[in-house]
Formats: sequence, C-alpha cells, structure tokens
Amino acid sequence: MKKYITPMLILSVSGAVISWLLLYQHYFPDLNLGFISCGSGLSNPCITVGQSKYSSIFGIPVAGFGVIYFMILTFLILVADYAQERYYKILCGIGFPLTAAGLIVNIILGILMIKIGQLCKLCAATYIINLAIFIILIFFIKNNFFVNEIKKSLKSFFIPKDSDTKAVLALSIIFVFCLSAVVLAGANIIKFKSGFSKNQNENKFLSSFYNQKEENIKFPESNLTIGRSDAKVKIYIFNDFLCSACRKLYEIEKYIIPKYEGKIQIVYFHYPLDISCNNDMEETIYPNSCLASKSMYAAGEADFFEEYLHIHFLNYGNYEDGFEIEHVYKNLTDTSAQFKIKPEAIEKFKSVMNKSGEINQISEHIESAKNLKMESTPTIYIAGRKLVGVPKKEILESIIEKELAK
Repeated sequence: MKKYITPMLILSVSGAVISWLLLYQHYFPDLNLGFISCGSGLSNPCITVGQSKYSSIFGIPVAGFGVIYFMILTFLILVADYAQERYYKILCGIGFPLTAAGLIVNIILGILMIKIGQLCKLCAATYIINLAIFIILIFFIKNNFFVNEIKKSLKSFFIPKDSDTKAVLALSIIFVFCLSAVVLAGANIIKFKSGFSKNQNENKFLSSFYNQKEENIKFPESNLTIGRSDAKVKIYIFNDFLCSACRKLYEIEKYIIPKYEGKIQIVYFHYPLDISCNNDMEETIYPNSCLASKSMYAAGEADFFEEYLHIHFLNYGNYEDGFEIEHVYKNLTDTSAQFKIKPEAIEKFKSVMNKSGEINQISEHIESAKNLKMESTPTIYIAGRKLVGVPKKEILESIIEKELAK
C-alpha cells in the first residue's frame, strides 16, 4: 500500500506548498520564488495570472481554495495511512470523486489561462500534481479493491454506527471547517497587510480627479516605457529614480502592470531633484539622482529599461548612504545575471554611461516639467489629468477601469 500512499502524500503536500506560494504572491507580486518562479520582475506570467480578474472567486483568491483542497487531500491520505484497513477504501471513495472534480476545475482554470494569454507554470504544476494523484488513485483502486467494497465502506463512514467511526467523522468535519477558517482568515490577514483594503474616500477622490479640466498635453519623447505602445490607457509619470515616494509608486505599479497587461502603457520622464542637472531646483534633495536618471536613459537606449528599473528598485535599500556609480554597475551586473541581457546591450549601456555632458532627453524632460509647473515627484498624468504623489492602488485601478470602459 505504501507504494501508492507515499507518492500521493508527497504530491498533495507539494500542491499545498505551491498553492500557499501562489496565494502569497497574489498579494505580494514582488515575492522572489527563485528557480521555481514563472519569471522575473514585471515579466512574470504567474503575477499576470494572479492579478487577473479570474484570480478570485467571491473575493477569495483561487490559490486559497487550492490550499484548502490539497490540505484536505493530505489529511485524508494521512488518516488512511495511520488507520489502514477500511480507511484505505474510504480514501479511495472520497479521494477519487474529489480529484475528478479538481480536474474539471483545473481544465476551466487552464482555459482561462489561455484566454489571458499567459502560462503560469506554478498554476500548471498544481494541475499536473492533481492529475498524478488522480492516476495513482485509479491504479490503487484497480489493483486492490472492488467498487462495491469502497461504496460499502464509504456508506458506513458517513452513516456511522460504532463510536470510533462517529469520532473520526466528527473530527474530519471539524478539521475541514477549521482548516477553511484558518486559510481564509490567513488570506484576509495577508490582504490587509498588503494594503488591499478599500479606501472609503475613493469615490470622493475620483470625483475630485475627474472634476479637473482635461488638458491636451504634448509630452516629450521618452525611451523609458513599459507596456505596448498601442495600449488604450497611457500613464505618464515624472520621476526622480531615487525618490522614496517614487519607489513606493513602483510597488503599486508591480500590481497594475501585470493586471492590465496589453491595456496600459507607462511612460516615465526624468525629473531628478538634483541641482547638478536640474536648474529648476534651488537645492538638491536626492544627491546623484541625475546619475540615476542617466543610468535609466542608458538602460532605455540598450533596450532593457524595464529589467533595469526592477533591479534598481529591488536594490533600493543599498542607497541609504548615497547613490554612486558603483551602484549603477552593481545594478547592471544584477540585471544581466537575472535577465540574461545580451553582451552588445551591456556594451551599449556602458558607452552611454561613459559619455560626458548633458543628455538631451533628460534636459527635455526637465524643461517639460518646468512648463507643467512640476511641484514634486512622482507626478502622474492620466487622461490629461494630474495626480500628485502616490495614489492608493484601488484609486489607480478605478481610473484605469474607467478609461478602459470608454
């Protein structure tokens, strides 16, 4: 019996662990899952799928239901392994229809993944795990039991006559109830900590935003873009890449970029709060932010801006004592290692960084910011209207949804 029970147990525990990772990543898309991840940075299909409108049912992430499902399977397998005898038949009687139903759900979720156009490898792994458990159960039943025996054991379990069976049934019901409560409560705690809670003043804020007169602004050219150029909604952001608020905004962008992939494009503009290249400043707020802007421009010219931006903010904690040229090349090395940047692109980046003098694009962006009477970073423009500072994720999503609906 062990040759069936042991692999099923390993598979069900693996499914539960992966489901927990997917649940956590649903709320924290910057979670680095290393070699088992779907991808890196913003180009991560698991994040895209996890942020899609199909990722939750009744406000509860699908991954949360996955945790409950695999934990119940693990419980059934462990009980059967310890109790043996007729509990093997009970495992088969409950496990077979349960995994069969799971396969139907997996097919539906797989179709939705195809519709989204992204392959979440971790999601697919849970589907394969469930299929493997289902196949093992088929062989377990075929080689050891008759269907009538399973039916008889199942009936005696759900309509118990002896005290032992009644106790096991009661404990099973309590386990399933407590497990569901713990997982759902845990999901809500993670949700609360991640800032998913709804802002009560959202409608008031949106009303204020749309009461602004829509401006027809001609923005300068920028090589700092994320998303398709033909996206319906354009989000323009004036950034100082060492600004703490800009880093906070990036944490929100990591949610909305995969969620609205293909529907939005973010275009960044340089506005370093550093007097060394920005004569609009009376004093420097973030020393060497002109250097940070130059590195972003270089990454844009070398065609790996999105990847470099991700690493830049991932290493943001290293800039507490100041941002220096060493940080630029450390970020370049990390970007090259994580995203397999081509050598010619690396050389292009270095050649731009080695050039002296002003960079026209940075100067043009600063001039544009002056004309727009820029007050602080980040400053965001959507649909010809301005947002100053870091809006709540729900606010930004509501504006995007409204613009997409037009």
